[in-house]
Amino acid sequence: MSQLPSHFPNRPRALWENFFHITQTPRPSKKEEKIQELILDKANSLGLKSQTDETGNIVVYVPGTHGLEKSDPVIIQNHMDMVTDALPDVAINFLEDPIETYQENGWLLAKGTTLGADNGIGCAAALALMEDQSVKHPPLEVLFTTDEETGLNGAWGVQGKFFKGKKLLNLDAEEWGSVYIGCAGGLDYELEGELTLDEQQESTQKVKLTVEGFTGGHSGLEIHLQRGNAIKCLNEILLELSSQQVCLHEIRGGRAHNIIPRECWCTLSGEVGLKEKVEQAAKEVLARYKRYLPDEDQNITFKVTDEDFLSQPLDKNAFARLTSFLSAFPHGAHSYDRKSDHELVSLSNNLAKVLVVKGKFYLLTSARFFERGECVKLEHEIQSLAKMVNFSYSKNTEYPSWKPNRETQILAKVREVYRENFQGEAKVKAIHAGLECGILREQIGDIEAISFGPTIMGAHTPKERVEVSSVEKFWNLLTQLLAQL
Repeated sequence: MSQLPSHFPNRPRALWENFFHITQTPRPSKKEEKIQELILDKANSLGLKSQTDETGNIVVYVPGTHGLEKSDPVIIQNHMDMVTDALPDVAINFLEDPIETYQENGWLLAKGTTLGADNGIGCAAALALMEDQSVKHPPLEVLFTTDEETGLNGAWGVQGKFFKGKKLLNLDAEEWGSVYIGCAGGLDYELEGELTLDEQQESTQKVKLTVEGFTGGHSGLEIHLQRGNAIKCLNEILLELSSQQVCLHEIRGGRAHNIIPRECWCTLSGEVGLKEKVEQAAKEVLARYKRYLPDEDQNITFKVTDEDFLSQPLDKNAFARLTSFLSAFPHGAHSYDRKSDHELVSLSNNLAKVLVVKGKFYLLTSARFFERGECVKLEHEIQSLAKMVNFSYSKNTEYPSWKPNRETQILAKVREVYRENFQGEAKVKAIHAGLECGILREQIGDIEAISFGPTIMGAHTPKERVEVSSVEKFWNLLTQLLAQL
C-alpha cells in the first residue's frame, strides 16, 4: 500500500488512498486529461478493459466476484472534474498544482481552496472497487464522465452501446443517510451588450470598491439558505451612489454558473471626497444586509482602495440603466415543492457572473427546475429584462430533470440494506441540483437509478469539506448493496 499523509484517514484504506492521489491530480472542468490518465493507468495495471468515447468519458469493465460473476452488470457512475475556487489570498494554479489538505474536528478540508470531494470521493470509491478483490459484487461498468460542473456536458456524450447494465448507482450525493431518486434540470443564459462611455469625463480621485466575505455556495444545494450574493450587494451600493457625482468604470464579480458569488469589485471615479462617499454607502448597505443575512454571512466586509486606471467611465444614463437592470434581475429560490416531505426548491435562479469592461457588458445566470414548464415564466423574465435594456441573450446547455420514482427495485434494495446495516430508515429524497442520472437515462436507455454518498459541506467553495466518519459508512453501504444486487 502507498504511504498516506499522517492527517489522512485510514479506513477504508483503498478509498482514501485513491482520494489522496485524486487530490494530487489537477482536474478542472474541460481540463481532465491528467485524471483520465490516472484512471486509465489504474485500469491497465489491473488488466481491466476500458473504452473512452469522443467526449472523454471512460468506462472500465470489472468482472464480478465471489459467485456473482454471471449476474447482471451494475453501472457505477461519477464525474471526473471539480469546481476550482480559492480564497483571494491563496496562490494556486489549478492546472498544475495539487490540493493541499488537512483534517479538523472529524472533517477533511483543503487549505483555502475547494477540496474536490465533489465528486472525488465517489471516483475514489469507484477506483477502490476496481482493485479490491475482497469486495463481493456483480460485473461492474464503471463510468467516469467529463465536464459535469459546467453543465453536465460529458453525460451528453455517453454512448448506450457501451453498457449492458440496467441499474445505475450515482455516487455524487452529499448527505449521508439520504438516497436520491430525482434531481432538478437546468439551463444557463448569457447576456451581452454595449454600455455608452463618457469620453469627456475627467475625475480627481479614483478608487476600487470590493465587497467580499460572502459564504456563497452551491447554487442548487444551498440556494434556499438565503445567503447573500456579492454582485447584488455591490449593486445596492452603486444604487446609493448613482445619484451623486460618482462615475462607474468596471465591474467584475462571480466565478461560475453553479457558484453563488462570494466577491465582486468595481472601479469608480469622482471629485474630492469620493473615497469617503463610497465608504459611507458601503457601510450603510452592509449594515442593512447583516440585519437579515444568515449567521454564516455575518463576516461580509468591504474595502475601498486608491486605484490608478485608464478606462473611461459609463455615462450617467448607462450607469443608471445598468444598476436598475441588476437590481431587477432575478436571483434566489423562486418556488418550493409543497408535496415534498423536506424543504425542496422547485425553481431557482443564480445570478452567477457579471463583467463590465470598457463598455462591454456580460452576464451569466443559471436556472434550475423540476418541472420544465414552470421555468418558462422565469425565462420570459430574463429575456424581457434583456430586451428592455437592448442586451442580446443566448440560452446555453440545458439538461433534463430526473423525475422521482419510488417504485424501483433498486430503491427497495438500498432501503433494505440500509435498514439492516444502520438500524434506521434511509431518507428518500429529490435534490435541487443537477445529477447526471436524468441525462444518462436518456443516453443509455431504460435504467433504474439512485444516488447516495457521504456528507460533504460547502461544495463549490473554499470551505468544502467531507465528514470522515460518513465516508466509511458510505463505503459500507455501497459494498453491502453490491453484494446483494
